[in-house]
Amino acid sequence: MSSATVVSTTEVVAPETVTVHLERDPATATATATATAAENEYWPLTFEAVRDCDLTYFGCDHSAYMVRDGMRAIIITGQEPRFKNKEMYVWKYLSEYSPPSDRGFMFSAGENSVVSAVQNNMEVGHSGCSMGWTMRQIEFIAKNGVPAHRNTYLNRRREQQQAMRREQCNCRE
Repeated sequence: MSSATVVSTTEVVAPETVTVHLERDPATATATATATAAENEYWPLTFEAVRDCDLTYFGCDHSAYMVRDGMRAIIITGQEPRFKNKEMYVWKYLSEYSPPSDRGFMFSAGENSVVSAVQNNMEVGHSGCSMGWTMRQIEFIAKNGVPAHRNTYLNRRREQQQAMRREQCNCRE
């Protein structure tokens, strides 16, 4: 007996006018202590899930470390009394948040208490550029989940490699 899974999709237009397809509607996210494996795959909800999250697709230990640090910071932020007492679910909040389109994460630091708390809870020493890059990765994961991030990242890498090969072939002609 086989069972079919129905996945509803939602389309969101990010400030950069890049259309992303959500694998799961963020409005259905729950903040239960007993998260299923699928939920942990979508958004890592515990320090153990962050530790076990497969980020090898980056092909770069430092990039994976920065994203993993951002994930840990989200969990730490959610445990802060000022957010926990409001039953604020930080992953869900970030799935609905976009930084100001004219300044992004890098130049809007301090304007949003949740985003600022996540940034302040990161342990990696960041430049403005690496903080902005890390927050964009976290934003995509919050809005689309780790599986979509992995697929998008690998597809872009594949497309870039194919373009480089085509370019090399054209140079030889």
